[in-house]
Amino acid sequence: MGEFISYQFKNSEMLDQALTHKSFINEGGKKHLLHNEKLEFLGDAVLDLILSEHLMEVFPSDAEGDLSKKRASLVNESTLAQIAQGLELSEMLRLGKGEIISNGKQKPRLLASAFEALLGAVFLDGGFDEVRKVIRESYRELITQMNPSDNFEQDYKTRFQEISQADLRETPTYEVTDETGPSHNPQFEVSLTLQSQLLTKGLGRSKKAAEQDAARLAIETWKQILEAGTLRRRDV
Repeated sequence: MGEFISYQFKNSEMLDQALTHKSFINEGGKKHLLHNEKLEFLGDAVLDLILSEHLMEVFPSDAEGDLSKKRASLVNESTLAQIAQGLELSEMLRLGKGEIISNGKQKPRLLASAFEALLGAVFLDGGFDEVRKVIRESYRELITQMNPSDNFEQDYKTRFQEISQADLRETPTYEVTDETGPSHNPQFEVSLTLQSQLLTKGLGRSKKAAEQDAARLAIETWKQILEAGTLRRRDV
């Protein structure tokens, strides 16, 4: 196994661990196996370091703050899950029956965790140079497509997803709920929900702009939302 990336594992058990969610372990007769949480912890740190190095090479004129914003846009759950899907990790994930029934193989949270765990496993099995190759290969297209003039600070969707993941381990969803105005100059309304609860509504001349507006409002009111006590942290 391991042919889906440029690295071939010497210890196949390390790869198995990276693709094993703890829900799989909790089922009867599997307590001897290891799940991927510690590898995810390690992979997260390795990813930050190598992306920081790479972004400094690609954008040598960027200040520290600009580099941080670019890196944040590359390590959020949505991007990590996108890369995991491209590697078809969803087909290899080992999940418990409950997670399988709830379509766990398509959950961004689990896919993102598996990708970070995979990086941690490559680091332990092959060392720094090998995991650097895997990361640079995985991110080549995304970094090539980056526009140096993009205002990453204004990517409210990414920022709010990071906030909701950190505080609740939940990913927000966006839905267009209204469209007004002529076809050449429409106005969209987008609803942002979390845990099936409507949090904010955003407006914009495009769907993306309306989503950004909804996320911006959610960030501004996040403290009040949490204090309301209607949202609960999910244990993974």
